[in-house]
Amino acid sequence: MKLSYLITSTLLIAFLFLSCNKTKNDNQETDIDGVYQSVGYGRILKIIDGEFLLADVTSLSCMPLMDGKISDFNENISYANDTITLKDGINIYLFSRTIDAPQVCKKGTPAYIEAQNNINNPERNFEILWENFKDHYAYFELRNVNPDTMYATYRPKVTAETTDAELFFILTEMLDSFDDGHISISAPDEIEEAAEKLVELNVVDSTISKETNDTQNVEKLNNFKVAEMVANKYIPYGITKNAGILRYGTLKENIGYLQINLMMGLADYGISDTLSLRDYFDHYFEFVEESDNDTKDELIGLNKTLDAVMGSFAATEALIIDVRFNGGGKDEVGMDVLKRLNSEEKIVFTKKGKFGNGFTPINTVTQPASNNAYSKPVYLLISTESASATEIMTLSSLSMPNITRIGSTTEGVFSDVLDKELPNGWDFGLSSEVYLDMNGVNYESKGIPADIKITYSSDKQEFLKKVISDLDANKDASIETAISMVINK
Repeated sequence: MKLSYLITSTLLIAFLFLSCNKTKNDNQETDIDGVYQSVGYGRILKIIDGEFLLADVTSLSCMPLMDGKISDFNENISYANDTITLKDGINIYLFSRTIDAPQVCKKGTPAYIEAQNNINNPERNFEILWENFKDHYAYFELRNVNPDTMYATYRPKVTAETTDAELFFILTEMLDSFDDGHISISAPDEIEEAAEKLVELNVVDSTISKETNDTQNVEKLNNFKVAEMVANKYIPYGITKNAGILRYGTLKENIGYLQINLMMGLADYGISDTLSLRDYFDHYFEFVEESDNDTKDELIGLNKTLDAVMGSFAATEALIIDVRFNGGGKDEVGMDVLKRLNSEEKIVFTKKGKFGNGFTPINTVTQPASNNAYSKPVYLLISTESASATEIMTLSSLSMPNITRIGSTTEGVFSDVLDKELPNGWDFGLSSEVYLDMNGVNYESKGIPADIKITYSSDKQEFLKKVISDLDANKDASIETAISMVINK
């Protein structure tokens, strides 16, 4: 299914929402045409004659998101009792029929005209961002953020005369204070650069920027480079796939070693493995843009590689899976890796999204299984750099007794990122979901601890320096611990 992002389709959404009501009678009980409000997530869905349009909506804005044909969802969409259920990977989204679209979505209404006349209004853009956080952010209490205090602190800083650079700085400083790795905001480069110059020139007060900039200036180590160093040490004749996103080989102790450095980028688009990571993804995202279903592409490519990987590990004594340098990607990728290690389907966690003062219905997630699952001991190497989709893999592994986790606590950012766009074109994201393990434990902000603890710093640079120091001493603490456990079992 090709879902085209509507960059310039404000008029289209207004037109389609203009006359979106149908009179319903007894013969239309199964007629899916109409307008639907999402249960959580802040979206409005319009369906007419087999075509759909999806938009993000607040009381002040209606932003086109995507359009397409309902039939393209195939078996992933169902309709009953005025409710649409849409499945997307492990996610389930509900849309309830509503009488009409919001006035702000309908061309010619005062609300629509006001929105169009204030696209770049700094105060309005602040209010829209804040409304999204107020309605959809799931962790104010957990992150020790008082929303009323935060609003009272930052809202007065924005006036009708606030420049783009000033607004970006104010929003960045406010969002950074959440200390949530799944919160972000981005603007055109020239605006972000102008905001940085404001700090350098002391035009605005900053409690974070000088320290942050100083840190960025000295930061030289990166996860992918250090991951490559580890692989070169332990599997010098190993196989590299997808520009180093995945590497594998067998250690001299007859232990399989699989290194996965992202939970994405694994589709088989025929891109050279010898490209730099940047060049690889430049090409990769061109294919993603044209893909009918990029998640499906990821899983097909991953499993093609895993067939070779697991075949080479068939006679090994144990398996090490190293995701210490993996910052995330798609949840389904990590769970498909675990499928190769799991012989029986099982419920592994639940998730729910913020909805009003409560949450959406609980989504119970099942870990898929394989008929010929790897049954030897498995050691999952983790660190504070293991984040997001990598933590979903780690969360699922808690229900698999053949897996032992070695390393340090993961980062603690589980929610899918709820991506949004401001009327001025800036993008931002927030955490709107709660994941719980089978004992009802929420690991958000604290991370999942390892079974066998290795002393790694929570600071990225210190962690990477520690790994390099270990390699210089001809050992890697996590890998050597796993090897020792296999030898001494």
